[in-house]
Amino acid sequence: MGAKKVEKVIMKYEFGLAAGTTAIATHKLGVLPAKATIIKAWIDVDTTFTSATDAATISLGYTGSAAAFEAATAISTGTTWDAAVPRVSDAAADGAVGNYVVIGSSPVEVVAVVAVEALTAGKGFLYIEYVLN
Repeated sequence: MGAKKVEKVIMKYEFGLAAGTTAIATHKLGVLPAKATIIKAWIDVDTTFTSATDAATISLGYTGSAAAFEAATAISTGTTWDAAVPRVSDAAADGAVGNYVVIGSSPVEVVAVVAVEALTAGKGFLYIEYVLN
């Protein structure tokens, strides 16, 4: 019996303003395939996020775990959502073996959840590195 080939993939998901404002809602960014093992996730904020009073929160994850990569964090000055150097996810998928995230037998939607206030500016990218078995 031969060795099983493992495919490594890095997906890039854009999130932020589409046109005008981004409403309080769960925004679908794309799909992760069934049986993916997520090794690492990182975030790159290209344009600082703002809202009417900077009280909006954003979390990043997937259906069933909306904060898997980033817990809901206010976009006020000096937070995760200011333009900065790309950084590893604050959540489990940080590259350490014990922190891998395993997707079950069905694909899941990657989501950005905007709460408290609609966004008035901002653009970022979520990168997810995973392997398929």
